[in-house]
Amino acid sequence: MAFLLNLFFYVSELNQDKSLVITSFFMAVSYFSSNHFIELESSNTNLYIEWFVYDLVTLIFILVSHRFLSKTSTAAKYIYAGLIINSVLYALIHIDLIVLWNREVWWFWTFYSIGVNVVDFLMIVALITNKDFLFVSKIKNYLFKKQRKNNLGY
Repeated sequence: MAFLLNLFFYVSELNQDKSLVITSFFMAVSYFSSNHFIELESSNTNLYIEWFVYDLVTLIFILVSHRFLSKTSTAAKYIYAGLIINSVLYALIHIDLIVLWNREVWWFWTFYSIGVNVVDFLMIVALITNKDFLFVSKIKNYLFKKQRKNNLGY
């Protein structure tokens, strides 16, 4: 839906940010294909690795397309962070369940479940609003400005 909204805004000249259209297109293709081509069987031991690969491939496509087609929007930066966080969570849950063969419920399972869903929601919000709603840029600028002052001896 975010892709259709951004495409509509781009075509109707309400928002001419190609980055939003490109990013939301690759996210839509990734989520559509992962929902329709991955079998969610209980015997599928590679499920989390498949999601991990989907997110990494999506990230690479978005990075490469921005390198050649447009500047990176605020939403794309949130998508980069979201895909990386989800990829790490997929890899960790795969290690826990498949490699270590853990069957005891523990706090990480809850953290994983909530984390993936919250990150997915934040990525959707970012694609729709294209705003720095978590003030990541302001925090980054504040921290690096403070670090720069310390390095210069202020």
